[in-house]
Amino acid sequence: MIKFFADTASLKDIEYCFSRGVNDGITTNPMILKDTGDLSQGMEGACRIILGKYSGVPVSLETDLRGINVHKLDQVSSKKIKDVLLEQAKELASYGPNVVVKIPVCQGGLEAARYLVDQGVRTNITACMTPYQALTAVSAGIGYVSLFANRMLDSHILELSGHSLEKTLKDPHWKDIVKSKKDRHFEEAWTKTLGQIAYVAQQLDSNPHVGLIVGSIRSPADIHRLVRAAPQIITIPTKIVEGLVEEGYSINDLKATARTISDFSDIAIGDSLSHPMTQYTLLEFEMAADVYRSKL
Repeated sequence: MIKFFADTASLKDIEYCFSRGVNDGITTNPMILKDTGDLSQGMEGACRIILGKYSGVPVSLETDLRGINVHKLDQVSSKKIKDVLLEQAKELASYGPNVVVKIPVCQGGLEAARYLVDQGVRTNITACMTPYQALTAVSAGIGYVSLFANRMLDSHILELSGHSLEKTLKDPHWKDIVKSKKDRHFEEAWTKTLGQIAYVAQQLDSNPHVGLIVGSIRSPADIHRLVRAAPQIITIPTKIVEGLVEEGYSINDLKATARTISDFSDIAIGDSLSHPMTQYTLLEFEMAADVYRSKL
């Protein structure tokens, strides 16, 4: 059975999602906190309210890199990254027993996750874009690992159209490039994305300690595609839950949808913890975190 998490920091939205069966957990990140959280009492206040009201489910709260240059993570000592992440992780974990600490995927992040696991803290290694990143992260933590479906899709569309990810993501208009290539490569890109997600999910089926969370959802149609890959968890923004309800779909029926993907002959696994789309995503998180850090 696939679990569904609510991907929001809004109490009103969480209540709505839970009333519709999207009630197995809650995920946030710096962008979600900035855009949907009640920051009137600061970031800590926003988090503690959610944790207290929904104490019976796991709630993911994310660390950030505190100004470390995302584009040069490979050049920064893993110890420095680990120390920066652990300082925040310990504080986040103190907010409540149902906290799951989100850690960005990188070498220093994995080292931080290993330490946290030894301390009994559940982790969620996030911003993964490839099976290699996700499965390498599994060895570091107990809790969850997150793949970003539509960011993976965008990457595949760019690659299928002959664009260099590293160069293209430096263009502030790269999303327009994706849109211009979408009609030609959309279905093939989804096939690649779903294959990678299904591959990771099946690798984790026998692991009782770590579950795959799939996020980065843009439409109700994405959910219908993703349930075919049968990840352990899909985390869903409120507007997508609303869309599913309007279309008349039962969340329980979606949860029970059986996997149909089994051919992994053409799966690109990857071979590095670093990925251009991970860097881009973490940079967005850093910019969002700057907003609520300024309110401290």
